[in-house]
Amino acid sequence: MKKQYLMLAGLLAFSLAAAGCGKKNDTQEPQAQTSVTSTPTPLPAQEEGDLVEMQKSEDSDITNIIGEKTATASKVILVNDTGDDIAALYIRGTIDDDEEWGNELIQNKFILKNGEKALYYYDPSAKDLEGNTIRTYDIRITYTDEDKNECFFRKLPLQTISRITLCMDGTGEDAIPYARYLTGTSKTEMSTLNEVKQRIGLLDSEDEDTEDEDTGEEEKTAPTPQPDETDNSSETPQPDEPSDDNPPSGSDDMIKTAESCIGQSLDALIAACGEPSGSDYEEEPETGETGYHYYENFTVSTTVDADGNEIVAGVW
Repeated sequence: MKKQYLMLAGLLAFSLAAAGCGKKNDTQEPQAQTSVTSTPTPLPAQEEGDLVEMQKSEDSDITNIIGEKTATASKVILVNDTGDDIAALYIRGTIDDDEEWGNELIQNKFILKNGEKALYYYDPSAKDLEGNTIRTYDIRITYTDEDKNECFFRKLPLQTISRITLCMDGTGEDAIPYARYLTGTSKTEMSTLNEVKQRIGLLDSEDEDTEDEDTGEEEKTAPTPQPDETDNSSETPQPDEPSDDNPPSGSDDMIKTAESCIGQSLDALIAACGEPSGSDYEEEPETGETGYHYYENFTVSTTVDADGNEIVAGVW
């Protein structure tokens, strides 16, 4: 009997010892927890490129939009620096009739406040009433203050301009509207102030080489070379003078020369017409990378293939 009691006590002690080991294993050796690190999903290559281009683009923050963006539309940034808020805007090809301005462009969508910008999309192949490609444009603005006179900006080479600033020289009734603009990727602004003063009789053509009242920088004009007394008028004109072989950059002959380069390389165009005053490149959804090269009174578009070959596609 005593032996049976001892055997039962031993079995009970063994059972308790086994149960304790299992509990210890449960508490001392928990299952390893996996540490999860969140990895951002990379953007597709195209979206990353678009984002970079948007950050680089000067017009990415512009909310005032005029016109319709299409695959063939050109664009220009308009900046209001007149000192007053603009309520209405008209843009047309240059003509003498001040009664014909077409449709007002802002159409009550916004007020272009002083210091603000608008992005204007337009058709670069638009024709005038006679069927000719428009070379220069006029701009007309009216203000939210109806007591202020409307203003006009004349003969602007809009197709060569990437950004145009509408300005006023002076104040009150005697203020003169004029424009400053950038062509292509140029960082040097052009000003129409002297041209406007000459047009309204406040400046003689001899006075054009004066200090620019807008920027405070003196306009630099190369001196006209004086002919040598021994020069013969029958000799070939100098390269910087207009001639049959070297027409002015804005002439019809130069435009025809550029049109003859359609289908040829950009190098062929430059060899025939000279270097453009500025260039832009955009990724178009239908044609891929497209170049825009700005001359005095016309623009040349090019296409760029995957190998980097740039071919002249159009002239307007």
